[in-house]
Amino acid sequence: MRSEQDLVFTREQARPARVGNVRLRRLLALAIAHLPLGGWRKLGYAWLLGYRFGAGTRLGWQVQIAVDSFEAGAGVTIRRGTTFIGPISVRLGDRAFIGRYNKIECGEGAAHGNVSHMNYARRFIVGNDCLINESHLFDVLGEIRIGDGTWVAGFGSQFLTHGAGTMNRDIAIGGESFLGSAVRFAPGSGVGDKVIVAMGAVVTKRIPDDRVIVGGVPARVIKARTEDDKHTFTKTWEA
Repeated sequence: MRSEQDLVFTREQARPARVGNVRLRRLLALAIAHLPLGGWRKLGYAWLLGYRFGAGTRLGWQVQIAVDSFEAGAGVTIRRGTTFIGPISVRLGDRAFIGRYNKIECGEGAAHGNVSHMNYARRFIVGNDCLINESHLFDVLGEIRIGDGTWVAGFGSQFLTHGAGTMNRDIAIGGESFLGSAVRFAPGSGVGDKVIVAMGAVVTKRIPDDRVIVGGVPARVIKARTEDDKHTFTKTWEA
């Protein structure tokens, strides 16, 4: 479920943003997000906030990035209106496609010293060749990790890593999986590799099985994917 590259990514190894003042960082991000050309937006984030972008990365209009650290691989696309906000570390693998109006966010209070005992990981890690479609919510107090080639398809899914008294909060989604519209992942939940999660499923725990179809409330394994199930999910269009 984790590539060798991702295994070594920790908060200590992430390059911090050049601007530590939260309010100033948010104001700069808002201004950069409204620059008229994507190249200007990328340069603004790199020069003013120290974020890193691989070759061929494209940022849509109103993409706000105001986080502790941000790294995008080569050929990444982030479309209009998506926001990365809060004291989090973000890493997007090569050729990741992030659609419109997604929210990847964490409240600033999660970084305060008075909650250090909660051990909030505050990491959002997306593998290579992933797709996150439109209007999904990622609550990144814990770690959310999405494996290579996985699609968060459709609209309106939620991935929550906090709750009253919750300590097992990280969410792990395996590689080459497909998540339908309006799914919900609770703190501490996840699925294995090559899993199909049915539309509207509520995943409340770790389901480690590979090559299965998961659905329902709460979600459970409905059936295994047979050997002749050759379905794959590959981006075939231009951004």
